[in-house]
Amino acid sequence: MQREQGTAVPVQVENRLFQQTYDLIVVGLGTAGAIAALTAASKGLRVLGLERLHAMGGAGTIGAVVGYYYGSKGGLFEEIDKQVQQLDSVGFTKAGGVNAELKKYVLEQRCLEAGVSVRYECAVIGAYLEGSAVQGVRWVGPSGVEEAGCRMLIDASGDAEVCAMFGAAMLPPGRPLDGKMQPYSHPIVSVQNDVVRAFYTDSGYVDQTQDNELTQAIMQSACMPTHLPEQFDESRKFLKLAPQLGIREGRFIRAEEQVTFADVLNDRLSSQPLLYAYSNMDNHNKDIAFESVLQQDWAVAASLWGITISVPIPLGALIPQGFDNVLVAGRALGVDHDLASCVRMKRDMQKCGEAAALAAYVAINGKQSLRSIDYEQLRPLLLENGCLNPSNHFGMKDSMSTQDDQNTIVSWMTDHETIQEGLASIRPGIAIWSSRREGAAINASLREWVTQQEDESLRRHSAFALALQGDAAAIPVLREIMRERDTFVPRTSRKYNQVRGYASIYLLGLLGDMEIVPELLEIIHSREQFVNLSTDVEFINHDDEYFFQYFSFSLMALFRIAERNRGVRAAIIKTIGSLVSAPDFSIMVTMKPTKDLDFDMAGTIRHIVNERFAQWQAEESAVH
Repeated sequence: MQREQGTAVPVQVENRLFQQTYDLIVVGLGTAGAIAALTAASKGLRVLGLERLHAMGGAGTIGAVVGYYYGSKGGLFEEIDKQVQQLDSVGFTKAGGVNAELKKYVLEQRCLEAGVSVRYECAVIGAYLEGSAVQGVRWVGPSGVEEAGCRMLIDASGDAEVCAMFGAAMLPPGRPLDGKMQPYSHPIVSVQNDVVRAFYTDSGYVDQTQDNELTQAIMQSACMPTHLPEQFDESRKFLKLAPQLGIREGRFIRAEEQVTFADVLNDRLSSQPLLYAYSNMDNHNKDIAFESVLQQDWAVAASLWGITISVPIPLGALIPQGFDNVLVAGRALGVDHDLASCVRMKRDMQKCGEAAALAAYVAINGKQSLRSIDYEQLRPLLLENGCLNPSNHFGMKDSMSTQDDQNTIVSWMTDHETIQEGLASIRPGIAIWSSRREGAAINASLREWVTQQEDESLRRHSAFALALQGDAAAIPVLREIMRERDTFVPRTSRKYNQVRGYASIYLLGLLGDMEIVPELLEIIHSREQFVNLSTDVEFINHDDEYFFQYFSFSLMALFRIAERNRGVRAAIIKTIGSLVSAPDFSIMVTMKPTKDLDFDMAGTIRHIVNERFAQWQAEESAVH
């Protein structure tokens, strides 16, 4: 298979003899790939590493993301970071976080010592297949077009570029509603009081598999005022913009064992992990109304955005479906869009590369396919390297504190009295989700609590819990919350808590409440009535952003109601269609973490509205 104008094209080749053959070829020497190449070489494998840029380490070096946000500890990366810190203390320029320049140096030094053959500025353009096994790859670089054979391949390109090239199955990109992926960042590096520091802000959205989009993102983000202010001063001197964007999401392979957010929440966890990924559901999108129902149940109805989760990642999640000698290391592994916001942290992606290399070593050493590896052969190597550490697995943590050792383990409530106390509190999320897990067993109690008048929080949060189970008994209280435009913001999560007023609209939409349709249409036309009263200053920063939440949740509630009641579709099309099609239609939200950079959501809204209206028209045409 080879790539021609972005498309994989099969080319018949007979009896290919490679002049060079390696045990393992690692494509991409970024966050996962550099660690994979080093680990494999340390086990005595003959390794070729191909990198399209000019250095190793990816996001943590070229990308200037020098700190760690969660991820679980243990493995080769910690040894490397320790060596970097030692060098940082003996006369090199001081840096905040892990010194990116020194980490590039340490990685290269170790690769030289381990005997890894490294080729920079080389892009893979083809792969040789025999059945379901990759025989070698073809690339273009400074020496022109070259090729080499391999026994195993690790695709650590970030977007499963090689897997896409030879036709491995992929999940549909982005979130289900509109294919939108997580925002990207573009770090700036500056010198502050003689210390090199990196700062980033989310810079917009890009499909990096499209070269024109990627080019525009690189150029436009570099010119943003957050990166190039009118002037710098002695306290902050511009050094450089990161040569690599901070891409959070791209392709995901269809794997031999897919790991999904639903699996995690329903306790369907692997008993044969390579590592434990660890983070909260760190979705950077402000348009959470357009995310999946499950993600909104978690982050909107229960405000559990900040709860951290440890996720066991099995070998099958790294193996593209149907292939024998290919592994994917890095953020393109076999997860879904929802869970990817948790399973993408640098610590974990470095360990993912290490685990992939150890799996390749076991397969090569045992002359077997990856799918036939005995986990008991692999597990001791994972434990020995520290890549797998059972103490990293604790289920979920309450992350109100930013210090890991101060966080408390989340235990789902089963005692109804304890759930009642939680629902009556200012931090109701754990109790709301515990009620969801209890199911019908607690519904009689919830119906009793939702009708009492003594405790407003208990009544309103019980309605949330009932709504998550599809119980219409919640509707009267949810209408009350919506009509009041309840400004209460729970404190369940350390940030990204959701306002109770628009969260109730989300739940009324799930329940298909016809009565509220006129009121939702009125909300959509009432921008000037919304004044920001949210206390979550990172999620909502100004009036337009506050209105956007009411607008987007009302829009999606209307769509859900119209799916059950087609009679309201004409009114929705007339009212919303005329509004969003107006040339001056615009709604701004801020990009995380800055409060100064606005992003217009009009294009996203128009796309979603037009797609839904086209779907309805197609359904009507089919009926008639």
